[in-house]
Amino acid sequence: MANKNPSSSGKKPALTAEEQQKIVSGFQTLRDEQTQLVQKTQDLEMDLKEHDLVLSTLSTITDKQRRCYRMIGGVLIEHTVGEVVPALQANREQINNVIESFKQKTEEKAKELTGYKQKYDIHFSYERPTQQQQITKSANNSTDSGTTKKEPQDSGVLVEKEN
Repeated sequence: MANKNPSSSGKKPALTAEEQQKIVSGFQTLRDEQTQLVQKTQDLEMDLKEHDLVLSTLSTITDKQRRCYRMIGGVLIEHTVGEVVPALQANREQINNVIESFKQKTEEKAKELTGYKQKYDIHFSYERPTQQQQITKSANNSTDSGTTKKEPQDSGVLVEKEN
C-alpha cells in the first residue's frame, strides 16, 4: 500500500487560493508593521535633530533669565532659557531611547518577516527564476541517456512587489 502522507514524499501539498491569500495577507501585515516602525523611527530622528538645533542655539545664549517660548501641545508657553534647556535635554534623551527601542523592534520584525518568508516559501516576482533560467536548469539536469530529471514544483506563494 502506498503511503499518501505528503511529508514522506518530500513534496509540499498544493495550497488552496484561500490559504495562499491568508499567507499573503499575514506577510503583508508583517511588512506594514515593519514599515510603520521605520516611519516612526524616521519621524523621531527628525524630532531629535530639531531638539539638537534648538539646544545648540540656546547654548549660545549666556543670559539664562532671557525669555523664550516653547510650544507644548499647540500652546505657546513663556519660559526662561534656564528652564527650557533642561527640559529639552530630558526630552532629547527620551526620544533617543525610543528611537533605539524602535530600531530594535524593527530588527526583530525583520527576523520575523524572514522566518515567515522561509516558512511559507514566499518569493517576490523578481526573485523567481525566469523561464530561460528554468530551461537552462533543466538542460543541466539532463542525464547521459537524454532524459530530463523533473524538479518538484514549488508550492510557495508569489507576492507582487509594492511600490
